[in-house]
Amino acid sequence: MKKIVISLSLVLLMSLNIIYAQTINPYQSYRFGGLALNQDIMMAWDFSELSRMQNFGTARVMGMGGAFVSLGADLTSMSLNPAGLGMYRRSEFAITPLVAVSHAETANTASWASNNKGRFTVGNIGAAINVYENASKGVTSITFGMGLNRIADFNTRYSYSSEAEFNGTPVASIADIFAGMFNRGEGGQIIYPQPQPDGNPNGRLDYANPYFWPAVLGYKNAMTHVNPTSGSWERDAIGNNASIRRSVDVQNVGSINEFDVSFGMNINNLVYVGATLGIQSVHKRSDVVYGEDYGYFDNPEGLAYGPDGKLRPAQLGYADLWQRTELDGSGFNFKLGVVVRPTKGLRLGMAFHTPTFYSLERSYRAGTDYRLLSNEDSPSFEDRIESPIQYDEDGNSWEFISPSRLMFGASYTFGKYAVVSVDYERDWYNGIRVKNTPRDIDFSKEDYKLDFKENFCGTNSIRAGIEVKPLPIFALRAGGGYTSSMLRDEELAYEFPQSTTSYYFTAGAGVNITKNIVFDLAYQYLSQQQSQYRLFYSYDQAVGDFVAESGLYDTSLTRHFISMTIGFRF
Repeated sequence: MKKIVISLSLVLLMSLNIIYAQTINPYQSYRFGGLALNQDIMMAWDFSELSRMQNFGTARVMGMGGAFVSLGADLTSMSLNPAGLGMYRRSEFAITPLVAVSHAETANTASWASNNKGRFTVGNIGAAINVYENASKGVTSITFGMGLNRIADFNTRYSYSSEAEFNGTPVASIADIFAGMFNRGEGGQIIYPQPQPDGNPNGRLDYANPYFWPAVLGYKNAMTHVNPTSGSWERDAIGNNASIRRSVDVQNVGSINEFDVSFGMNINNLVYVGATLGIQSVHKRSDVVYGEDYGYFDNPEGLAYGPDGKLRPAQLGYADLWQRTELDGSGFNFKLGVVVRPTKGLRLGMAFHTPTFYSLERSYRAGTDYRLLSNEDSPSFEDRIESPIQYDEDGNSWEFISPSRLMFGASYTFGKYAVVSVDYERDWYNGIRVKNTPRDIDFSKEDYKLDFKENFCGTNSIRAGIEVKPLPIFALRAGGGYTSSMLRDEELAYEFPQSTTSYYFTAGAGVNITKNIVFDLAYQYLSQQQSQYRLFYSYDQAVGDFVAESGLYDTSLTRHFISMTIGFRF
């Protein structure tokens, strides 16, 4: 599965990764996970986040809340309802620059790095060419279109710190999770704690599954060791009397862009039909940094003591675990649409998007930075350790299909003065299917299928918009939308912050600069709720309780988008 590029001589371990909180691993009684872990493979939420489309397009469409299923004569019709291309009576070329700014807040935490991220890009560019026009026949016009539309934006960042103070009971550290991994491996003890021929008292670390890379890095920076008396793994240079400041920084960059090839047909100005072949390009990079700073405030010297009450020979001042994943790939789908005009002002539309088939290549690596302070004669020092890079690519890439999408829309035009439009959309997230995984991944396609069927559901989206023309050459627009959660039970999704409900409000304006040139401007405010999550945890499946965990965190995102479209009609 992986071409391993060795950047450090690490001897690594094997285990089974976890998808969701209620998934039972039959091979080991303990389960480990959380935001700071489970980065080595694609999880269920990775596929669901890649499948969540956003309200982008031309500024006119964004200004009206994206409610354009029954409307048309806009380049966004290609990626929404291609029947709208049939409403063109002339040709058009347009480009839409887009400014995206995100802001995050995590309840009951202090700021650490940054919670803002901005991006300037192109939201939409394309052309619609009216190739046939004849008002006297059944087929009134035919229009072909080609365009590039941004359908998802991943550019977000959130970071924070929280304090966990020692009050007589040891504060949970990610080192406890690493020790638990070593103590409870699949199929029994995967760590050999007996002294080795080379004199290493901590035993031999076997296997090379990236699931264990963070734990091995933690071992190498003195977070864990083998207790010579009990033979089990435990904290090393972190005292049981430690107060711990936990810090997190998560940065995401990237997007999904769709190249559309479309056509639309107008039949007697009563029925419009269309079809689109959509080809997606995916890029996403995620950097997750989790850090712990250790303080010892129960004694004036600030010294670390072990569970036996003895002074630690050395103690960590801090330890940071960073992980990077990069995802690149492509996908394709088909879109079919129809719009009918039963009366002069009323339009009814329907569009169906097939599931998108994605093929994705992925890389993953991890590293630690730490400072070790000596309580004896040894020198103190800071160091940095990096893992190899795991590549999932070629025949061992990830493949999945996204949910199918069904949309209905209705709009009414009040002469040349106003338009009101409403859309409804249904997306079946429980229908996501993983079609191929790298061969060394322990989860099968059936495991993923069961996870989506049991933990995800279909979402309902409502979009509405209005356009008013106080002057023939000037338009004002407003709109909004709401999408329900894709999760059946948000309380069970504590591995990673996953998108749940979202809503947005939009406003915009447009002006006909000349008969052939139009300029539109739009603003969108998006509030995106996410499920609560843990930074790390170990869970005893036999008992049904957590052994060590960080507590729950709640991060929400607000996003601001400004778009402007310049269009040329000919």
